[in-house]
Amino acid sequence: MNLIPWRSKMMEGRTNGGTGLARLRTEMDQLFDQFFRDPWGTLAQGLTVGPPMDLAESENEITVTAELPGVDPKDIDIDVTGDTLTIRGEKKQEREGKERNYQFMERSFGRFQRTIQLPTPVDPDKVEAVCKNGTLTITLPKAPDAQRKKIQVKEG
Repeated sequence: MNLIPWRSKMMEGRTNGGTGLARLRTEMDQLFDQFFRDPWGTLAQGLTVGPPMDLAESENEITVTAELPGVDPKDIDIDVTGDTLTIRGEKKQEREGKERNYQFMERSFGRFQRTIQLPTPVDPDKVEAVCKNGTLTITLPKAPDAQRKKIQVKEG
């Protein structure tokens, strides 16, 4: 009867150079480990993934902050409809005259779009957006009918 776990046998195969099946298993394990550590990292090179965002709400407004390093503010398009905010843009790749032989490339370029639902309707006529040092800050004043009203309780 064999009491050595199957995974331990696979580990022995890995250290010895292993069989083709052991190498395949090792590569698959590394692929899954990488994906679960950073699902939108290097695996998503060809995908258009939206920028990371923060959303904060105060009594009168909603503030959305998005990281857009390397994106020209002229290449950003912001749409607000009801309680939905959409940010579209493009990060363009700078090309040099001579060809380069890259060993690896981690920076991503291309179009992106991110749509989020806001917690409450906003007034689209008063929305302001500022892009500074690669950080886009959008201030969205709440619609007057969406703002909270404190109701005074009277003694009866």
